[in-house]
Amino acid sequence: MDLQTVNANVSKVPFFRFLDFEVQRLDSLHADAEMTFASRHIGNPVLELYHGGIIASFMEATSAIAVHPEFSDVPAKPINLTVDYLRPATKGPLYASAHVTRKGKRIASVSAISWQTSRDKPVAEGLYHFLLV
Repeated sequence: MDLQTVNANVSKVPFFRFLDFEVQRLDSLHADAEMTFASRHIGNPVLELYHGGIIASFMEATSAIAVHPEFSDVPAKPINLTVDYLRPATKGPLYASAHVTRKGKRIASVSAISWQTSRDKPVAEGLYHFLLV
């Protein structure tokens, strides 16, 4: 599936529009995305830091796309997630990368990271499990 089609599908999902991200790279087991900073993403208004739920949701969305890029038909359903927050995410763009580590007939596991200035300094990493229907 090409990036233009995937990003067109992203724009159809209301919560994905709220997050305001774009898929930058996609192959059969991997997806990379970039999210533009917006004031609605702020969790700490004094320091202007991203809300942790926004970071986790962005990684989840990127992971779901990595599992099932044709999500406009039948999306992958998240059934479990674990997120480790490693450092604050400051005002600016946020990036996420998701890699499918296992994909069976009914369950898929995905590891994801998010970062800002350097992929070597992630702000969060997560493990997501999806039910494939």
